[in-house]
Amino acid sequence: MIWCDNLSATYLFMKPIFHAHTKHFEVDYHFVHDRVAMKAIQIHFISSKDQLVDVLTKPLSTASFIDLRCRV
Repeated sequence: MIWCDNLSATYLFMKPIFHAHTKHFEVDYHFVHDRVAMKAIQIHFISSKDQLVDVLTKPLSTASFIDLRCRV
């Protein structure tokens, strides 16, 4: 199961729309889409305020940092 806070990416993995904006995607995006189609993985949306990995990857306010840190 993969949690993603980007709705566009979530929709693209579920139903790829090949147009000018997606034709140059790397192989890894197609790999993920194939795995979703085979039901080997699931992509789910998660709100940015609930994304636990942000503690390690983004500068956060003190309040957000403490809130996310307590959820781990």
